[in-house]
Amino acid sequence: MNLSNKKVLVTGSSGFIGENLKTRLIKEGAQITIFDKRNGDDVKDEKKMAGTLKNNFDIIYHLAGVSGSAGSNKNAIESFKINTLATIKMLALVCKISPKTKIILSSSRLEYGIPRKLPVGESHPTEPNSIYGLSKLLATQYALLLAKTQKLNVTIFRTSNTYGPHEKEKFHGYNLINHFIDLAKSNKKIVIFGHGDQLRDYIYIDDLIDAFILANQKIASGKIYNLGYGKGVSLMEMATLIVEKTGNGNIISRPWPQEYKNVETGSYISDIRAINNDLNFVPRTTFVEGIIKTINN
Repeated sequence: MNLSNKKVLVTGSSGFIGENLKTRLIKEGAQITIFDKRNGDDVKDEKKMAGTLKNNFDIIYHLAGVSGSAGSNKNAIESFKINTLATIKMLALVCKISPKTKIILSSSRLEYGIPRKLPVGESHPTEPNSIYGLSKLLATQYALLLAKTQKLNVTIFRTSNTYGPHEKEKFHGYNLINHFIDLAKSNKKIVIFGHGDQLRDYIYIDDLIDAFILANQKIASGKIYNLGYGKGVSLMEMATLIVEKTGNGNIISRPWPQEYKNVETGSYISDIRAINNDLNFVPRTTFVEGIIKTINN
């Protein structure tokens, strides 16, 4: 889709995905407006959001939210206020103020909870085992309801683990690959809970942004897509590769802390056939290539 001169709003634009998305949108010639807490914007501020939406954007990428499964269980109310209620209010405002706007909603594989089988397709039961997963699921279900009842033009991504070149920052309990790479480059210990044999599906940031751009196609309206690489890599394999490619760091194993054990989902692999069939999306960056690119950033 040609994004030249399209009016695009990005909420939560200062996060890892948001920063990369902004770079791509600028390259595509879009006219970007950001709504971000670093600029004093609050997604819970319904009045300010309503005023912003009066600009009648062509596209809204809604990335704002609080992340982290273990952290969400400690602060459930805030997770629901931001991930659920603020998102619901924004979507309702779009229907009222700017009904032709395309919404791309960034959600998480954690809506599924513990997989019953692999790979996980979009029809898999949604049984989140964390407040974070539940808070995201409630928002996405509301979005689908509006798509059916008010023709809201929305596409939802249930994204697996994303990684790629980034600014080093404090670890908040997610973005594990980027955190492990930061540790290894500083020649620090990488801690693996348990044996590290659970599989994760890692998608490189450039591939994720490609999917976000492709989602503007008409066929994606009212759809949920799993977004990942479509293959599993164990945590231990991932950490070992990082140590090998950086030439630094060392891996140690520790028992699961209870707060993380409570929200662990076990192995996960995305079934990406739906997004491939509808949008011709194919991840271009292999896991090894992505790790090397991230390390060399």
